[in-house]
Amino acid sequence: VVNCNKFPNSPNFPMMYGALEIYSFKAIDVYARNKGLCFTDMGVMLPLWGEDYFMTHCLDHIGVGRIADFGTLGDWNCLGNDCSQQWTASFHPFKGVKEWEGCLNATLR
Repeated sequence: VVNCNKFPNSPNFPMMYGALEIYSFKAIDVYARNKGLCFTDMGVMLPLWGEDYFMTHCLDHIGVGRIADFGTLGDWNCLGNDCSQQWTASFHPFKGVKEWEGCLNATLR
């Protein structure tokens, strides 16, 4: 599931953003059987990319289709965050207890 489209005109977006990574069982099965292709063809980039970016490109590379869901993740680093959106599955980043509790309280209202 790609959940971040911060730069819609970039060839690197949309992507699966690391704060919330969602995979289907079938996607993991295809990855388990074909991950060698990813490491052979682009593994050298993993230290530069990070796992979310690598997995986005790896799954594309081995033919796993994408599902776009830009509502599951509320993230200041991506499309923004509105803690009052109760349908959002994950909010990020909240580094302090007060920030996290404030978001939780807004979600529960």
